[in-house]
Amino acid sequence: MNAIPKTTNKNCPTFVIAKTVANINGPPTIFRTYRGQKIWPSECPLWQAARATSAAPTFFKPMSIDCPRPPIIYVDGGMGYNNPSEVALNEARRIWPSCTQFGLVSIGTGRSKANAIQFSGAAEANPDVQRFLLEDIRSYIPNVVIRGWDTAKNLTPGVKALIEMASALAKLATNSEDVHQRIERDSRSSEKEKQFPYFRFNVPRDVGDIGLGDWNKSPDLAAHTSNYMQEYEAEERRDLCVKFLLSTSSSSSRT
Repeated sequence: MNAIPKTTNKNCPTFVIAKTVANINGPPTIFRTYRGQKIWPSECPLWQAARATSAAPTFFKPMSIDCPRPPIIYVDGGMGYNNPSEVALNEARRIWPSCTQFGLVSIGTGRSKANAIQFSGAAEANPDVQRFLLEDIRSYIPNVVIRGWDTAKNLTPGVKALIEMASALAKLATNSEDVHQRIERDSRSSEKEKQFPYFRFNVPRDVGDIGLGDWNKSPDLAAHTSNYMQEYEAEERRDLCVKFLLSTSSSSSRT
């Protein structure tokens, strides 16, 4: 493993991601504190970048940044880039182009349940199940309003289909497992020179479906995470990760 190259100063290179409202399907906007090959530090104040990357739709207002001009409006980078591991690797290669190998530590927010899109028979006939699906939508889009819900006995077929589709798409947009699988595969490449240390910590159950607005479930989040980190596989991965980080830190101090 190559030693970690030194940067031009003692600050840790840091980036955050946001998406432009005008083209949510476009590439991510990366706000940087560093320079590298064909990349430069962002001009906007740090607090504006922080507001942009945390502007989760319906929780916080989009952020308009006018430095540089003209102003551009941004929302949370989690819409499509909930797992920025691949972006991190690309950025590292731009900061340290002469380095041939990198290690990556990834911390997830929990694995979600299976994402089904079909409307079940139980939901077709049971208003309680329909209400549950609506609340599931609201965990991603908390301010959504369906007029007449309080007095309706059943949702119309069109609204039911829309809710089910929206729920599936919301979870798909914030999915982080696909990126993890690609990184895991690349780190274990059959070509030895392309392999790199990769450590992923992600609670496999009971955490991934806790919504952004479920602040009252913080104790559950802490308990499930603590239990996960005490499991043998997680402990072993943690120890290997610490050993790797200490070894690279030691190598860097000698360069």
